[in-house]
Amino acid sequence: MQWQNNPYFLPLIISGLISLVNALVVSQRRSVAGSLPLLGMLLALTGWSFTYAFELASGSLSWQIFWAKIEYVGIVSIPTLFLLFTLEYAQHRQFFKRGIIYLIWLIPIITLVLTWTNEAHGLIWSEVGLKDGGGFYLLSLEHGVVFWIWTAFSYLCLVLGSFVLLRRAVFSPPELKPQSYILVLGAGITWLGNVIYLARLSPVPDLDITPISLILSMLIYSIGLFRFGILDIMPIAGETVLESLDNVVIVVNDADRIAYINQAYEYYSGVDSRNFTGKPASSLPLWPSLSKLAGSHATVRGEVVMTFEGRDPAYFNARVSTVRWKNQPLGRAFILEDISERRRAENSAFGAGDESLLSPDNIPLICVLRTQDEKIIEVNRSFILELGFERKDVVGQSLLQLGIWDAYQRGEFLHILRGEGHVTDHFLSLVNVNRTKQSYLASAYRMDIQENSYFVILAHPGGK
Repeated sequence: MQWQNNPYFLPLIISGLISLVNALVVSQRRSVAGSLPLLGMLLALTGWSFTYAFELASGSLSWQIFWAKIEYVGIVSIPTLFLLFTLEYAQHRQFFKRGIIYLIWLIPIITLVLTWTNEAHGLIWSEVGLKDGGGFYLLSLEHGVVFWIWTAFSYLCLVLGSFVLLRRAVFSPPELKPQSYILVLGAGITWLGNVIYLARLSPVPDLDITPISLILSMLIYSIGLFRFGILDIMPIAGETVLESLDNVVIVVNDADRIAYINQAYEYYSGVDSRNFTGKPASSLPLWPSLSKLAGSHATVRGEVVMTFEGRDPAYFNARVSTVRWKNQPLGRAFILEDISERRRAENSAFGAGDESLLSPDNIPLICVLRTQDEKIIEVNRSFILELGFERKDVVGQSLLQLGIWDAYQRGEFLHILRGEGHVTDHFLSLVNVNRTKQSYLASAYRMDIQENSYFVILAHPGGK
């Protein structure tokens, strides 16, 4: 192989080395989403830089053509890997599940085969030759029709990938925005160099400055990796998190249409969760129970039962929260925690087949008050399910402070309790977290433990 002095040889080797260092860093984070396509892209950039350096160092036409063909392994891989990386980075995994995305490798593979067999058809390079670049020879190429098809495809990959990254940046939290901008900037500089080369705007027309521009791109990627932690705080899509939960998650908009439902629902129902998206919430078998919990803008709890023909009932502890954007309510999120095993265990303790005893309608509300200040020190699960309050929100408060009963009811009830030491089947109208009144029959007694005194109140729905 005949060598020639070329001032661009060393910069290209430096560019390849920087890219290789970045690839080594990424290889240590292969478990992170997007790392494998990014690793492939960096290795392709390394190969392109090194092989183009050898092309420029070669003094004969045959060797320059040889290295140019080897370059195309990296050239055809970079746009495709860039697009794959951006899709995985932005969590658009539906493309990978369908397998359609892998069809984009068809054009790169065809281009590579035609490059290696160019002498038979001239579809990549219609003419090849050497030109004096000012003391050294450069490979001069006239491009064929397939080359321009490939160029259009590669630019399309760049545009789509950049769009995905920019869109991700717009909807990402502030700490993730610089990552997307850095990736777009690094790719844009490389392709700007390619545009300058193809438009023959370079001071040396036959010198491909694309890999030379990689030096700046690699420096930018290095900043992204080491300063902004591109692979240390990868963005995670909300859907990805929700799909990984064992709990059933249902999101309903303010028009009571299902905006999202995760795959955990499918496990219990046997129905594809995607079939419900966009449909009225009333289409869910659970909705009659869930709708009773959905009337408040506060976070409430309740219990619901999911029953399907031929399957055991599934019991859920339901938590309902309002979804907000800029302090405006947009809908509600229902998170259902499976408590079926616990309910069956409780049922066994009461006796097989006696499950109705454990229904929230048959377990009284229990509330324990400290007599000296009437503060709540404990409530049972029926209290939480019936009235919708969180335990953390009621313990340490009084029933009057919470608005569960009014001053008149409090005065009358506690007057009897303090005077007689107990109350039996006393009518109360209690208010739940949704500010809805319901009638109860309440009994209570006083309990003294050591030097502490408590009122234990039990209430069951009913009364006038």
